Amino acid sequence: MIHTIGASAGAASYEILIGNYFLHDAFRRREVTSAERIVFIISARIDELYGEYVRTALGDIRGRSFFLTMDDREENKSYIHAERFLEKFIAEKVNRKGIVIGIGGGVVGDFAGFCSGVYMRGIPVMHVPTTLLAMVDSSIGGKVAVNLTVGKNIVGLFHQPALVISDLRFLESLPEEELKNGIVESLKHGLIGDGATLELLEANDLRSIRNVEAISALVSLSVRFKSAIVERDEKEAGLRSILNFGHTIGHAIESSMGYRGVSHGQAVAEGLRIKIEVSRRMGLLTDSEAGRVNALLKRYELIPKGLDLDFERVIRHMEFDKKNFNDEVNFVLLKGLGKPFINQRIPFDLLKQTMADTC
Repeated sequence: MIHTIGASAGAASYEILIGNYFLHDAFRRREVTSAERIVFIISARIDELYGEYVRTALGDIRGRSFFLTMDDREENKSYIHAERFLEKFIAEKVNRKGIVIGIGGGVVGDFAGFCSGVYMRGIPVMHVPTTLLAMVDSSIGGKVAVNLTVGKNIVGLFHQPALVISDLRFLESLPEEELKNGIVESLKHGLIGDGATLELLEANDLRSIRNVEAISALVSLSVRFKSAIVERDEKEAGLRSILNFGHTIGHAIESSMGYRGVSHGQAVAEGLRIKIEVSRRMGLLTDSEAGRVNALLKRYELIPKGLDLDFERVIRHMEFDKKNFNDEVNFVLLKGLGKPFINQRIPFDLLKQTMADTC
């Protein structure tokens, strides 16, 4: 069964397809078949595991397609790598009637979206997310970017996809750590308003959440929740900022460590935990509410062990975040579970003390 969820943002509208073993049918869609030239940017790891499955699904579009493989480590999601890929677009004679299809996790999706968004002032992009994290988060909403040395996603734009194809088959080989990365994002949705996701996570564990029915429900809930927010606030003028919950700290942890030794999910989980504690210390969350969140972080083993954080370095990288200014952090906090509020300015000293006490 294929679930079809409609999404819109600004003048753009598109569909998100969620199902199992349906890539061949998805590639028969008009959004794909109408293109004169089709650029596939595919994760090298996914190409190794599922390359035959993907190419078998091409059918009649094979002659109009070419593949570019990408080492999907975060450090390769860079402006320099984007220039190299764009030169290959030109060499392959991709024009404004071409499309880019990114097949991989969030790094590939961000990178493919950025390349398509800047090439010839913008050609369509389609996402085929292959990780739970990408399915529930980065493939939805149109935020695409590359990194600079000082921070993550510094150079980017809003470029809504023409189609999102979430084929659950790609999750069959998903390592446990990658599964956890996606669970962190779904948990974030639960904390900022999606009560059904919170209940689904509490009813399952790391083993049972992998069942097709459970994982399909998790993806569908997160997609509907995030799409509804993006529809109301495409370019993060207000409401969409709640989706940054946990990410201001998480991104700073990642960039301060050079995107090595910590995954995106682990960094954001640490960010969630710290923000929950800040909210509790400010009297915004009860001990019981904070305990409920910490129990889920423990159940799904989301907090990394032995993470040696340089708090001063994390703070410095947080200063590069485009949401912050002066000597304060522009935070999203919780006034209760499911009750986020934005633009809460927290002194760096308070944040540093909380990190020192809890990390």
